[in-house]
Amino acid sequence: AIGGTDWNFIDSQEVWEHPDIEGLIRQKIARGKDIGMKTIFIQRLSIMPCSVRLSVAPVRTLTKYQEQFEGKESSAIHAAVRKGDLLVGEGSGVIGVKLGSKNRTALAVVRGMMKSILVDALLRCDGASLNFEGVALWNHLSNKEQLTTYLGAHYLASLISNVPALLGSLAAFGNPVGLIRDLGDGMSDFVNEPMKGFKKSIQEMDPSFVMSGVARGTGSLARHTLGGVADSAAMLTETAAKNMAVLTLDRKYAQRRDRVMRLKNNRTRADFVGGFESGLLKLVHGILEGVTGVVSKPIRGAERNGVEGFAKGVGKGLLGLLVKPVIGATDAITDTLIGVKESVDGMNPQHDIETLQTQVRPRRALYGVDRAIRNYRLDDATAATIQARSRLGGEEYLSHVDMTQNVALMSVRKLLILSGNGEEVLLLPYKMITKVETHEGADRYSVKIYLKEPKPDGTDYEEVMCPNLKIADLLQKELSNVLS
Repeated sequence: AIGGTDWNFIDSQEVWEHPDIEGLIRQKIARGKDIGMKTIFIQRLSIMPCSVRLSVAPVRTLTKYQEQFEGKESSAIHAAVRKGDLLVGEGSGVIGVKLGSKNRTALAVVRGMMKSILVDALLRCDGASLNFEGVALWNHLSNKEQLTTYLGAHYLASLISNVPALLGSLAAFGNPVGLIRDLGDGMSDFVNEPMKGFKKSIQEMDPSFVMSGVARGTGSLARHTLGGVADSAAMLTETAAKNMAVLTLDRKYAQRRDRVMRLKNNRTRADFVGGFESGLLKLVHGILEGVTGVVSKPIRGAERNGVEGFAKGVGKGLLGLLVKPVIGATDAITDTLIGVKESVDGMNPQHDIETLQTQVRPRRALYGVDRAIRNYRLDDATAATIQARSRLGGEEYLSHVDMTQNVALMSVRKLLILSGNGEEVLLLPYKMITKVETHEGADRYSVKIYLKEPKPDGTDYEEVMCPNLKIADLLQKELSNVLS
C-alpha cells in the first residue's frame, strides 16, 4: 500500500528492464582502457602473515676501505652522526645529510650535536618484532593502481600498529620490550617447570622430579631476570657513553673510541671477569685521554690558528678533562654489565644450542663489476665477508682459493693473500702481473706470479707457496682466468 491506496504492479504502466550486466562490464573495461588502466580479475590471492625480527647496528666510525664499500652517502651519514655534524632536512638521502659540510658557528655545532644524538638513538634497536597481517582476495576485479593502493594501505596500517613495539626495542630506552620478553620467559619457566616435574613425579612415583622442576624454574627466572636487567642497563650506559663522546667536540676521540674492539664483539672471554678487566682498561684510558687532552689540545690549536686556536684548545681540553673520565667510567659499567649478562647466559645449558639456532648465514656474494647473482655458496659468502673487512673492502668480489693455511682473495682489480690469523701476506694489482705459472719441486709446490717491473731486489716475480699440487693448480687457474 502506497499513500493509503492499494497498488498492483499489473496496473502500473511503468516497466523495468533487466540490466545488461555484460554490457556494463564491457563499458567499464572500455573506460579503463581509455584512461590507460587494465582491469585485473583475481580469482584468488593469498599472502600469508609474516613476522620480521629487526635489529639495527649502531652508527660507527668507518675505515677508508669500509667507506668505499658502504658508498659515499652512507659513509657521510656515519661520519656526520659520530662527529656531530648532522644537518637533517638540508641535504640529500633518507635522513637528509648535507654531504661535505661542517657546522661552523656555536649554535650550529649545538644543533648538529643534538640532531646527531637523536638520530643515533632512533637508528639503534635490538630484536624489534614486527608483525604483518596477511591478505586474502577472492573473485576480485580491480586495476593495477587500485590493487597497489589497497596493499600499500594494508601494510602501512600494519606498520603503524607496530610502532609501539619498535619504539620499545630502541637501545636508547634500554630495550624495554626485550626486558619484558626475558621476564616473561623466566616467569613461564618458573610456573611450567614445577608443573612438569609434578606430573612426572606422579607417573614415576618419585618426588625428586618436583624438586628438580622447582630448581629449574627458579634458576630460569633468576637467569632471565638478572640477564635482562643487565642487558637493558648496558644499553642505557652504552648510549649515554656514545652521546657523551659527541659532546666532547673531539672528533678524533670519538673515532678512536669507535675503533676500539668492544667486549660485545669478543666472545672469547665474555664473562664477568673479562667484562671487569675490559671496563677497568677503558676507565684508565678515559682518564688518560682527559688528562693528556688538557695539554695537547691547546698546543694543536695554537699550531693551526694561533691565539684563537689556543683558546679553543683550552676549552676543548677542559671539557674533555670533565667528560672523558666519565665516559671511561660509563664504558667500564657497560662492559661489566655485558660480562654479567654473558656469565648468566653461560649458566644455561641450552645457551649454546640456542646460539647455533639463531646464527645468520653470511650475506650472499655478488660477483664481478656487474655484481652478478649466482646460487648461494657458503664459502664464497664467507670469503666476500672477509674481503669486505680487509684492504679490498671497497672492491667487488670475484673469486677466492682456500689454501688451507692461507686464503687468496681476488677482487676485480687486485689479489690479496691473507694468513690464517688475518695478516696480509701479498697484495698485487692485476695490472702489474704478466703471467702465472705453477712450479713443482721436491716436496715443494708454488705459484710464480711474474711482474711487469722487477722488485727492488732484482727479481721479477712473486712466489706463493702451496701445500700441494692441487691447490697450486687451482690458484694458477683462477688467476689466469682473472687476467684473461
